[in-house]
Formats: sequence, C-alpha cells, structure tokens
Amino acid sequence: MHYRNRLSVIAFLFLIALAPVAVAQNLGADDGRYRPLGREIAAEIGRDLGERLYEVRTYDPEPEVGEFSAATLFYPLTLSFDPPIPSVVLVPGYRGTQAAYDWWGPALASLGIAVMILDTNTPEDSLEDRSNALVAAVDFLQAENGKDGSPLQNRLSMDKIGIMGHSLGGGASLAAARELGDSIGAVVALTPYCCELRQSFTGDYSDLMVPSLIITTAEDTVAPPDTHGRLLYESMADSVDKAYVEFATGAHNLPTNAGTDLQTLALYTVVWLKQHLDDNAALAEWFTGEPEGDLAEKFSRFESSF
Repeated sequence: MHYRNRLSVIAFLFLIALAPVAVAQNLGADDGRYRPLGREIAAEIGRDLGERLYEVRTYDPEPEVGEFSAATLFYPLTLSFDPPIPSVVLVPGYRGTQAAYDWWGPALASLGIAVMILDTNTPEDSLEDRSNALVAAVDFLQAENGKDGSPLQNRLSMDKIGIMGHSLGGGASLAAARELGDSIGAVVALTPYCCELRQSFTGDYSDLMVPSLIITTAEDTVAPPDTHGRLLYESMADSVDKAYVEFATGAHNLPTNAGTDLQTLALYTVVWLKQHLDDNAALAEWFTGEPEGDLAEKFSRFESSF
C-alpha cells in the first residue's frame, strides 16, 4: 500500500476508536431542540472565559421513573481520553415544558456541561413534585453513566452534578438541593417562586450547604424578588457560597427561549457551574465586587457571600 494511503487509513481508524458510542442519539441540527442561538451564546462565552467549545449531541433516554415523564439530554462530544464531564438537570416552571428551555442545551453542552431538561408528569405539578423530579433525575443520571449502550456511559463525573430550575422549578431546586446535600455541587434558581402556589415564604434555608446562585429580575410580577428570590437568598447561611443576581429589566420568563439578554444570563450561570463543578476558583472574581463596564448597567442588585 502507498505510504500516504496507509497514513490515511490509520488516521481514519484512530478517529473511529475515539468516537463515543452513538446509540439513540440525534445530531440535533434541524429537530427544533438544538437552537443555534444556544451555540452562538456558548461561542461568545467561550471566548470570554477561554473555554474549549465542543460539538453537541442530543439523546432521548426514555426514563421509566415515576417522578417525571420525559427528558432530553444534551451532551458534549468528547474524546475517549477526555476526563468525565460535569452535568446539570433543569426542571421547568409551572405549566412549562422542556421545549421552552431548549436553548440551554447547546449553550451549556457546547462548553462541556451535559444538560438533562425534564418534562414533569403534568405541567401543573407542584413545587414538591418538581423537587422530587430533580432528586430522581440525579439518580437517573448516575444510573445512565453506568448503563451499557448509553452514549454517556462512563462519561459523566459523579461528583460534578448540579441542578437548576425556573419559577416553581427554581424554588424546587433549592428544596431538592437541601435533600441531595453533598451529592451535588451547585444549584441555580432562575427567577424562583419561593413556595407552593399562592403561599408566602416562611421557610429557612440556613441548613442548605450547596453553593447556590439565585437569579431574579426587578420587573418580575409573577415572583417579585422581595417576596421570593431575595427572601430565599437572605434565609441562607453566609457560610455557604451563595450569590444573588438581580437583572434591572426582564420579565419572569427571563430564562426561557423567549427571555431577554440570554447571553448575560448564560454567562453568569456558566461561571457559577464551572466554578463549583469544575473547581475553577479563579472564576469567583466574577461574583466579587460590583460588575464593571456594560455589565454594571444590567443589574439592580448584585452580591455574594465571598
């Protein structure tokens, strides 16, 4: 065989050996779930933070669990010698479905974080139901990591799992984090609704030790910060890593596909997840002091415990 041809064959075989298992996966470019906007957001964040950008795949695991009805996994296409990757689970808000949040999939997975977005059993599931769904989803991810034939087999880091939620799901994410404890490394509550519907916050999260980021918006009329997100933040102990980011503008649906300034929202979410799931302590500076330049005008309140 000609020397150059031999090299081509060797290179081809090498690439095949590196490729992850491709079972029940979808390249996702045209199926409505892989929004180009998420990829564009990730590319800009990657430039800002000096982070590697990955190709993204989707996978429908068809979970047979009682706590949630369906899920889509967005995951980075890593090489066989790459270390296991962090992952997060996202639960929608009241009457929300995973389709309303699918920009998060390519946005986070492009930056090396696998994302599982849930559908609850019914769109009207309670805060407690959503909390139970998150707890079950963490168990499901752990099982998926050990499942023969899964494209995620042995690719997830079991000590780098986070949870996220919007609105009623945001309140649920904090409740689930309390239950999950040190089995997860971070929680992000997005315009959280504090409690079960039409109830006032009388709780106490001083025993919550999971690093927690709460993102609200001053214009939220569904879960106004002063009676929801801000109260949740103030109920947490100062000894835990916590941060409170309040956008000056934007509606309650800020984290959905229809939200405004998804770029900034994703930036601070990625920084939080990379800081606490990837142990990137250098990123803590994004939450210390006041934002500068163009970012300073975006927030009405911004603080952290560190």
